Amino acid sequence: MFKIGWQVYRERLPALVSVQRRRRIVVVGVIVAFVALAGLVVLGLFFDDGSVPVAAAVVVAVLFASGIGLIGTCFVPVGPKGWNVPPIPGIGWRTQEAVARYYRRNPPAVDPKHRDAVLHGMPETRDLLVRAAFRGYLLLGGWALALLATVLLNVFTVSSNDDIVGLSAVWILIPASGAVTAIGGIRTLGRQEQLRVEAEALPPVPPAPPARGRPGNPKGSKLSLPGD
Repeated sequence: MFKIGWQVYRERLPALVSVQRRRRIVVVGVIVAFVALAGLVVLGLFFDDGSVPVAAAVVVAVLFASGIGLIGTCFVPVGPKGWNVPPIPGIGWRTQEAVARYYRRNPPAVDPKHRDAVLHGMPETRDLLVRAAFRGYLLLGGWALALLATVLLNVFTVSSNDDIVGLSAVWILIPASGAVTAIGGIRTLGRQEQLRVEAEALPPVPPAPPARGRPGNPKGSKLSLPGD
């Protein structure tokens, strides 16, 4: 399922996140990274106690600043205004619950009467998932670089300092939020593509038959009113 979702993600991403937006993301990331690097250099000049070799300090600073730059790119718009607003369902809540069951583990086969409901709003939801996953991967990439820098800092200072620097529960919260939109989004894309193929293979649901009665006979009271 993840493989199918990854294929959908790669196919739709170039069309959804334009070259201009990607360039803007790169520019913002570089600017944020340089500002963060400058701040780390200033902090190093004021608080450096000589326990970390200069080369190691440079590597840690560059990695950490790059991670901050990637996290900063998460705030760059990756779509038109309102892209992250889910489409309003055009189906009843009972049908929504039935469709939601198809996205869970061990889902049942698509009921023919739910064919149109499954396909309803699928392109809009798919594009929302692709953009959200792209932003989630930026967050995960920034987290990975910043965590690597923090681990290296502790490795370089372990001989001179017994305290652990910068490692806390926040390193668990950041990837958790990114994984929901990135990894979870790709899985949902895969399941959505499977549902699309399954639903489109079903015959369309015929329209409801018209109300029974003699054609041409007006409904309601047959008493004539004055002036008729």
